[in-house]
Order: sequence, then C-alpha cells, then structure tokens
Amino acid sequence: MVAKQVCEIGYSLLNKPKKKEGPPPWLSTLDTRLMTHHAIIDAMNDTTNLVPETRYALVTGGGSGLGREFCRRLAQQGWHIACADIDLSAAEETLAEIQITGGSGQVEIFDVADADAWKALVDKLREQWPRLDMLVNNAGLAAGGEIGEAPLEDFQRVLDVNLRGVLYGCHTMVPWLKETSPGGQIVNIASIFAAVSAPTMGAYCLSKAGVLSLSETLYTELRHLGIGVTVVMPGFFESGLIGRGRFSERRHRKLAIDYTRRSTITAEDVVEQTFTAIERGKLYVVLGKRSRLIWRLKRLAPTWLLRRVASIHRRKTAKNSGE
Repeated sequence: MVAKQVCEIGYSLLNKPKKKEGPPPWLSTLDTRLMTHHAIIDAMNDTTNLVPETRYALVTGGGSGLGREFCRRLAQQGWHIACADIDLSAAEETLAEIQITGGSGQVEIFDVADADAWKALVDKLREQWPRLDMLVNNAGLAAGGEIGEAPLEDFQRVLDVNLRGVLYGCHTMVPWLKETSPGGQIVNIASIFAAVSAPTMGAYCLSKAGVLSLSETLYTELRHLGIGVTVVMPGFFESGLIGRGRFSERRHRKLAIDYTRRSTITAEDVVEQTFTAIERGKLYVVLGKRSRLIWRLKRLAPTWLLRRVASIHRRKTAKNSGE
C-alpha cells in the first residue's frame, strides 16, 4: 500500500505541467532601456516640430524703396528686422507691412551720417539681440550737378550719407559680427556708377566708388573669418531715390529720370539676385544687361568707355536743351 502511494506521488510529480518561463529580468530591463534610447534618437532626428532660430538683420534706409524690399524679404524668411531710417513715418509703414504678414521687427530712427548715432544704436541692439546676422547698408542719396557749379553742401551731404554712412556702419558693426563668426553677412548697396564716372554725377559716382572699394577691402579682411561681404551695383531703377535727390538744375534731374524710366530691373530683382549671390558666396552683384556691359568695358577699355559716356551725355544735354 505504501509502495503504491509512493508510486502515485512520483508519477504526479513527473507529469506536473511545467511553469512557462519568461525572459530573465535583466533582459527586460535592457529592452526597456533600448526602447527609450531609440525614442530619444527618433525625437532628435524629427525636425518637423523644431522652431528655427531667429536671425537678426539691420537695414538702413528701410523706410522706402530698396530698403523696404529688403525688409519684406527678410521678414518673409523669419528674420527679425531693425528698420532704420531718418524718416519715422516711412519706417513705421515698413514695420506695419512686416507685421501684417506675420513678421517681427522694430523701428530705429537715426542719421547714418552721424557716427555717434551708430555707436548708440549698436549699444542698444547688443542689449536686445543675442547677435547680428546681417547688416544691409542701403541708405543713400542721389545728386546731380557739375563740379564747380553745384553747391558744395550737396556734394558733402551725398558723401556723408552714401559713403561715410556705410563706413560708420561697417566700422561699428564688424566687431560684433566677428564675435559670432563664422557666419554673418554684410550687404553694401553701391551702383554701376561706381564703375562709370558719368558727367554731372561727380558726388554720387565718388560716393559709390568708395563703397565699392570699401566692400572689396572688407572682403579681404573678413573672408577667413567666414563673414560674407556682397556689394550690389544696379543702375537707376524705380525706388524713390531720384525724387529725394539733390540736383542743381532741372535738366540734371531729367537725365536721371530718363535713366530710371529705361531701366528693366525692379527692387524685387535687386533683392532676389542679392540673396542668390549671398548663397553662392559672391562679392559682386551687377544687375541689368547695360550695367554688366559697362562693368566689362570698364576693365577692357576704360578710356574708350569714358569717351563714349561723354559723347552720349552731350547729345542728351543738347536734346533736353532744345525741348
């Protein structure tokens, strides 16, 4: 009897269903850690929900014309703009346009020909901004009048705004750009009249030639730091520049208006080609077929070009005098 019971107990032990074993605890912990790691990597690689870092640009002469177009384009790309202009109402109009389209910006009123005003501006922006990403030296004046006849005050004002304004801007802002290099961009607005010295436009040509030379110098000084420099050289186009210009005689203004009316480029074209040049790391932006021809002739046949310019000017002056 006892033997029978022992046998039954042994049989039941042998045929007892085995308990299903799960993975060891250390393996479950490892899986959990791997899943968490992959989730973190996926989140880091997923840029769909990342907010792009704000970039900061200062645009002088931003209240109208080409400067306003630069502000518009930068705002569309998510930049925060400082629209600087001597005309408060014009700068506020630009800012309103930016804000309507969802952009952000601020108005800065000052005279680019005032070195102290530049110093005050950079001190203010350094307190408000983490860095400066782009400086657009666009503010400028047009002028017409023969040397020795036009008021010297007009010449001085054009040089103050067009040349000294750019010099002061670069001299003040370049140290800030260097602090955050590589990166950063300077855009200086010159003119094709930096290459061709047209009669009755001595002050304007001189100022824009200076901007061209300054830009070339900056290019050599900043290239190794990764700071871009682009100088833009359009001809006259519809921008309001002529309307605000200083002309000693009516015929000089009329000549400038004629140049503007024959232009095939717009402010939008200038900004578009400028940004294309920046992307390609180009120094020079020469806009328009006529301007590109002048740019080449200046290098290949400079004296012939000047003689041709003088001849065309005499014919146009005679024609305007006879009207």
